[in-house]
Amino acid sequence: MSNISLFRIRREERLMAVVALIVIVAFNALFIHRLHDLFMQPGFGPYFRVFERELHLAGYDPYTYLGISDWGTVYQVYRHPLLAFMIYPLYLLNEGLTWLFGVNCVQYIVAAVLTFCSLYSYLFIYRIHREVVGLLRFDAVLLSAFFFSLAYIMLSVIVPDHFTLSMFLLLTLLYISGRCIQKGREFTWWQSALFFYIAAGVTLSNGIKVFLSGLFVNLRDFFRPKYLLLAVVLPAALLWLTATWEYHAFVEPVEKQRQEEKVHMAEALAKRVAAMTPEERARFEAKKAKRERVLRIQAAKTGKPMDNEGFLRWTDITTDRWQTLYENLFGEALQFHQQYFLGDTLVHRPVFVKYDWRLSYAVEALILLLFAAGAWCGRRSRFLWLCLSCLGFDLLLHLALGFGINEIHIMAPHFMFVVPIAMAFLLKATQGWQHQLLRGLILLLTLYLFIYNGSLLVDFLLTPIRATL
Repeated sequence: MSNISLFRIRREERLMAVVALIVIVAFNALFIHRLHDLFMQPGFGPYFRVFERELHLAGYDPYTYLGISDWGTVYQVYRHPLLAFMIYPLYLLNEGLTWLFGVNCVQYIVAAVLTFCSLYSYLFIYRIHREVVGLLRFDAVLLSAFFFSLAYIMLSVIVPDHFTLSMFLLLTLLYISGRCIQKGREFTWWQSALFFYIAAGVTLSNGIKVFLSGLFVNLRDFFRPKYLLLAVVLPAALLWLTATWEYHAFVEPVEKQRQEEKVHMAEALAKRVAAMTPEERARFEAKKAKRERVLRIQAAKTGKPMDNEGFLRWTDITTDRWQTLYENLFGEALQFHQQYFLGDTLVHRPVFVKYDWRLSYAVEALILLLFAAGAWCGRRSRFLWLCLSCLGFDLLLHLALGFGINEIHIMAPHFMFVVPIAMAFLLKATQGWQHQLLRGLILLLTLYLFIYNGSLLVDFLLTPIRATL
């Protein structure tokens, strides 16, 4: 499969691609318009304070906007080793456009990338349904639309973070893997190594899914010493060396400078406090107590880690897993909660929010039932086992270890595509009136989710930014 044919939009895909593109562009246009007056000012800032203050979008970070506006290694380098380098050409493009037009064009540049990744994510999940699972064209379109009706997949279309890029890479990987399984082809070591370096370079957990693809496609040949050395050990070592070099070359000097500035600021603050009157000191202590109270609340929301050092400092052993499952993982990720809409858990949103309607829980239960039934119908499919193993890894990472568990819903673009893929096997297994009934049920679900999630998101995007601060 050549790269040209992979990205060529085929005849049967053109109409739905146009419709999907219109929707994606419309959402991005609304998002740009909402923040246009604030973010297009060149040289305003500091940039980070403005993006952090104004871009409250369900806990997604403003690092991409920041890096393209004022480049630096803004991402955590051991979790996202290549992201800073990937956005560097976009930073140069933005510098040129800013010089040419006199405004910061970061929103338009990011929107162009998101539009490309979102459109091809739609096309690749359609091709998975159509070519890998073997659905009828209508059913493949229906399930692809269902996927993009899910709350945090719909939101991913406009999110200026790395999740949409990850979703695009993972769906590309799964589509290629499915076709290889169909045709009895193998992942060559260099294909796997290259895909690992890029996908894991975006976010480290993607690398495990590349290895899982190699395992399910190549089966026993995955364990050949040559393949393990060149497709697993070599790219992993190269990525680790890249992250280590990046840390020492870019991050460590900045951290050292910040630490020195922190010491100087502490000394200056101590002198100012010593010179304060009793009334001034009382006001200072009140503000300090308020900041400490906010930090304690945030710490309570992030839970207790397994350890305070290394990667284990991002774990969580105290946040309730059962409530996480039905309110966030298969709740907020599929259907927005009306209260605290798109609130940031580390700012003002509670970890758990309840739905206003019982219908929301019924819809969630129905989707889970269809997912479970689809997984059973596809239990003999090697491709579905690959998809389920990717989901299983994410559940291990987020639920067992607790990584990002307090905002697990924002991770939906990394794994939620497994739900419609499993449902595809259920559709394929039914015939006659049962098939028509199931098709009608999924159509009703899709329409409901598009109306419910879409209306909330559009209303948010049309609300003036000052009214929501």
